[in-house]
Amino acid sequence: MALESVIKKIKRIGFKDGLVAIFLIVATFAVMTFWSELSRDIYLADAMDSFRMGAIVGLSSAAIITLLAVLFFPHRLTLRQLPKLFGSTAFLIGILSIQLPSALVRYLPHERIQYLTEYDISFPGPSRGKSGHCEMGLWLKDRHLNRWIQFCSSRAWLKANCERGKDRIEVVEDVNRYGVKIINYWCAWSPIKK
Repeated sequence: MALESVIKKIKRIGFKDGLVAIFLIVATFAVMTFWSELSRDIYLADAMDSFRMGAIVGLSSAAIITLLAVLFFPHRLTLRQLPKLFGSTAFLIGILSIQLPSALVRYLPHERIQYLTEYDISFPGPSRGKSGHCEMGLWLKDRHLNRWIQFCSSRAWLKANCERGKDRIEVVEDVNRYGVKIINYWCAWSPIKK
């Protein structure tokens, strides 16, 4: 029954327009999957940058697309369709643009820094969504962001990398004005004070 309903809807809107709609849905999911993978091990300087940038890109793109639609397809659009076109375009492009700051951290020129910092451990670790929590949370005091950031870790990592007495974590990260990308981290000794 559901398949027949879908086939009827495709016949009603036309085969070509149906393919375009299916392509847009698949492309949206592909872009969202790519973006979510892109933001791994990236911490933003300001979490609100994502929403501000998404809103700015979404609204400005929607304004341009709506203007182009009015200029090139004036006979196809009514005054009732323009707000729908603007709103749906702004929403879709805005949602897809939320991860732009993570891309800027990853791909813009950056400086690589390495430093010793304090760390803390928490049980259980950060949430993994529906699959529960990590076994252990590893908190690092990030020097560039001036705040604590948390990693998903385990007791096995702690046992393999942190010998007794190692009270610092050495961190290597790429830094730019939008945030940091953690490259590597390991347990280390505090510097000897003279």
